[in-house]
Amino acid sequence: MRNSKKEKTRLLPFFIPHIGCPYICVFCNQSRISGQQEMVSPEIIRSSIQRAVSEQGYSGQWEVAYFGGSFTAIPQEMQDTLLEPAKEAFQQGIVQGIRLSTRPDAIREDRLKELFTSGVRTIELGVQTLEESMLVEAKRGHTVEDVEQACKMIREEGITLGIQLLPGLPGETWTTLVKTAVKAGQLQADLCRIYPVIVIEDTELADRVREGSYVPLTIEQAVAYSAFLKSYLEGKGTQIIRVGLQSTEDFDAGRGIVGGPYAPAFGELVVNYEWLQAIQQTIEEHLEVFGVIHKVIVEYPRPFTSKIRGLKNRNIEYFGQEYKQIEWTWQEKQENNNTGVLHVMIDHILYSLVL
Repeated sequence: MRNSKKEKTRLLPFFIPHIGCPYICVFCNQSRISGQQEMVSPEIIRSSIQRAVSEQGYSGQWEVAYFGGSFTAIPQEMQDTLLEPAKEAFQQGIVQGIRLSTRPDAIREDRLKELFTSGVRTIELGVQTLEESMLVEAKRGHTVEDVEQACKMIREEGITLGIQLLPGLPGETWTTLVKTAVKAGQLQADLCRIYPVIVIEDTELADRVREGSYVPLTIEQAVAYSAFLKSYLEGKGTQIIRVGLQSTEDFDAGRGIVGGPYAPAFGELVVNYEWLQAIQQTIEEHLEVFGVIHKVIVEYPRPFTSKIRGLKNRNIEYFGQEYKQIEWTWQEKQENNNTGVLHVMIDHILYSLVL
């Protein structure tokens, strides 16, 4: 097995339209999600790589990424044509590697070897869910077994494995979410993106919302689901590299979205919620032992102020409403400490929390 450990890189993303994929999932409208509808050309890829390195430097620390489509499902000749500029840059030491996004059922062992030779060092799979019935209802066209086999082949080839999960697909409950989390942990992925389902215009889900047969997640539900997946998978050694869709001008203006938990700062909301849960668990455990709390002082490093207090002080407001009998004080630590350790002083008993 090849060593897939990688240093931190700068990403050069290129979006491939919905081409090669033999299915149209109920949630899919790639042109709106990527903000790009035209096919990128090898010339654009080559010039973009040259411009990025010449203007910003960092030669050898870039990674060319092909997102948006099922890359390994498009005709191989087209794959090779699109890969050529990145392959050249990789062989010249200009970029550190190539990243692909694709479908689990479009992975072949022989093709993986060719891709590795071309410089592909990371493959992200659109897993979405690991509940079989939900894959069928979402019209994914692949099975859980396809996911497991694809992940195994990628890992054995020494390529960094990334997965993408979509909490909130039709049929989702806490039970199905927990099952997906457990199975996802067993995939031994290096990386994961978590994208709660947003209902995009011109999709089957949009039609279902209008007819009332599908109800998208609220922001509160999506935050709770995402925080659980994030916490569980991080505990299994998987790095969460994104939570929530990338902000776009159209989405921020409400154009193209029919429903669902879209928020430009969604990832921040999830981190806020994680800290809220950690503090609340400490409060409840203290109450269980001592029976009463008079005063709580929450002390945090300055860089963590927004994470602890919550977006627009939402965590402060929550605890003030939920525990009205407690006197709350929220303050930055006086010493210069950026380690992310949170101190919670409950009636002169100190608790230290780390996420």
